[in-house]
Amino acid sequence: MSYSSALHLVRGVKSRLSHSGVQAEELFAQAGLDEGDGLACDALTLSDKLSHLWELLAEHSGDPLIGLKVSTPHRLGWLGVMGHIMLLSPTVQSTIERCHGHTRVGILLPGLHRSVPRQRYDFVWCVLLRTLRCASGRDDAVPVAVEYAFPEPANADFFHSTFGCPVHFNRPHNVMEFSDADMVAALPNGGMPQAGPTGGAPVLAQLAEAHPPAFTARVQEILASLLPKGPPHREHVAALMAMSERTLQRRLAEEGTSFSALVDETRRALARQSLEAGELSLKMLSFQLGFSEPSAFYRACKRWFGTTPSELANHGGKGLV
Repeated sequence: MSYSSALHLVRGVKSRLSHSGVQAEELFAQAGLDEGDGLACDALTLSDKLSHLWELLAEHSGDPLIGLKVSTPHRLGWLGVMGHIMLLSPTVQSTIERCHGHTRVGILLPGLHRSVPRQRYDFVWCVLLRTLRCASGRDDAVPVAVEYAFPEPANADFFHSTFGCPVHFNRPHNVMEFSDADMVAALPNGGMPQAGPTGGAPVLAQLAEAHPPAFTARVQEILASLLPKGPPHREHVAALMAMSERTLQRRLAEEGTSFSALVDETRRALARQSLEAGELSLKMLSFQLGFSEPSAFYRACKRWFGTTPSELANHGGKGLV
């Protein structure tokens, strides 16, 4: 897990809580989620810290429904930083299956030593639904059903009203199921696959296709961790992956990309997240992305987004494509 990705993830959760009126700075520190060496950890350790945070939040608030209430499933701006984090973060393992006109999205929040509380799943489900509503352009989109691998709580009716569909507990897996007919829509031109001439493909299927292949995703994680130290080099990444440069190039080519293209794509994705969040100075962000000087970041933003980083920052990242 890269420090940069962990920082975005933790800041995203903190921002969401803050907007809901939850003062949780001390709880973040208690869970080991301070913005320093506490985030320089592997994905499983970070996942344990996030689970600890949600345990503390539920205990501190005295509200077992806090995961649903701080992230009610309404639309964001185009995907939004939390949507991107949820879809890309190594702390969320997801599966997408299509069967008989329905699409089932399964998630598993892995842990190392700590069990994952239900409140954390509540939060992630709401983020997923908000993201899909934005992607489809439909505020009224609801799942067909939601399944939890947790015992049924005393306040199960609140889950039904939150998601607008039947919610089942004591199931083998954590799953959200959608009707393809409800989710057919053309996506806006924002870096996601476009609808075909037949009138659009299911949004969930397009999101599944947008996930980077496994090997590419591993390389991106390494690149994100190296970028704050300067431009990453192919030989260094190959060594970290215990393979030759030629093998690295071949594996990336098999997945339809290249090392230089992946460096640029990783920088662009991280820049997009940071500009939307507005939490880093442009000078600091340029160095976090491995640019030797801010002017190089300026030119990259013009190429990626068609405008300057300062203009984007002033508008909270609106207009990113």
